[in-house]
Amino acid sequence: MYQICFYFLMFFCYSVLGWLVECICCTLERKKPTFDRGFLVGPYCPIYGYGAMYMYFFLSKYKSDFLVLFIMAIVGTSTIEFFTSYFMEKIFKARWWDYSSMKYNLDGRICLRNSFLFGVLGVLFIYIINPIFLYLFQQIPEIILIIISSILFIIFTIDTIVSFSIMTKLRINLQNLKKDSTSYLDQEVKKILSNNSFYLKKLFHAFPKVKLILPKGEKIISSIQKTLNGFDSLGKERRKKIQEIKEEYQESRKRKN
Repeated sequence: MYQICFYFLMFFCYSVLGWLVECICCTLERKKPTFDRGFLVGPYCPIYGYGAMYMYFFLSKYKSDFLVLFIMAIVGTSTIEFFTSYFMEKIFKARWWDYSSMKYNLDGRICLRNSFLFGVLGVLFIYIINPIFLYLFQQIPEIILIIISSILFIIFTIDTIVSFSIMTKLRINLQNLKKDSTSYLDQEVKKILSNNSFYLKKLFHAFPKVKLILPKGEKIISSIQKTLNGFDSLGKERRKKIQEIKEEYQESRKRKN
């Protein structure tokens, strides 16, 4: 039990760390704070957790050979990214990221630049990062680690089930759209998104270049983005109105005093 919880906590922490790295990179690229990364609602990107577990179980034996370690890190993590893209596309009929515009890519799912960076991360993981994490985890009392890991597992599982359920329903509803006129799509997409606007807004902001592998895919994406922007505008108007009411209330109290 302890060993399973230990491994899950490691997986979870690296998923959170990967989410933080993506947020920092996107913040620097977009020049504004960015926190909407990853497929799930919570602040974690499981693909980094899976990559970390691969490196922990399969790369530690190459610690004495830097070059082999670097190459195996590239091969393993690139394979994980490739098949993650492939299966998510098959399940949800959507291409969530596409490196086709970058040099030396494979089917747009992986590219040389990212693979090289994963190789560097793999080396840092084995020599520096993971030894620190292992030391910190070993300082946690066994019962406390089991409790923390169990709570995080429940949260992560619920998040995964809910997120996959919403996306599956979205895919089915989008597949059932019959007409392709702009006005019809806008109206139907708004109905579909209205009940889960928070999650879907986060998702489509996290993957702004997503491509639907569906009939009328480009028109549907355009309509989704338009609808989500509308939700954003509505939210801003509501917040502005609430602020105005608060200011009016404060002014009235000052006049009474």
